[in-house]
Amino acid sequence: MKNLKLPKTENQFSGTNPEAAEKKEITNRQMQFLRLTRASEQARKIQEQLIEKATTPEAAIYYASRPLNYFILNYVFKTDGITEFKKFNEWKQEGATVKKGEKAFPIWGQPIGKQKEEEAKSKGENYKATEEENERYPICYVFSNLQVATVERKEAAC
Repeated sequence: MKNLKLPKTENQFSGTNPEAAEKKEITNRQMQFLRLTRASEQARKIQEQLIEKATTPEAAIYYASRPLNYFILNYVFKTDGITEFKKFNEWKQEGATVKKGEKAFPIWGQPIGKQKEEEAKSKGENYKATEEENERYPICYVFSNLQVATVERKEAAC
């Protein structure tokens, strides 16, 4: 995995001083986590502003009920023209292929605890996630419909 030097302005690790941050190397995954955390902060602010500026109670309820990933994808990443997002394997199951060189959009995945509960349920077992497991959100990577070649697009190209 490629390591990147962390610039002074990128220091978001608690408990580190700027001098140590200059020397600290972080992985690409850690950098993506930092970027997604910042995108989440922006998304929360946008959500709050939209709720505050809503002209009807229904609009305020709509924005309040949207998950954080909705605001990350539609407002922070500015995804104009995109109609759907799916994980790599979901596109693959539909017969679509991700175009060469395309980069995934990082979003928050389902909490670890919820994943474990669903896995246990599918096996006919009971599992009760801990509070800590329900507070841990992994990074999930999705691709948009504009980043893949679907079966129809492949046939049209022939």
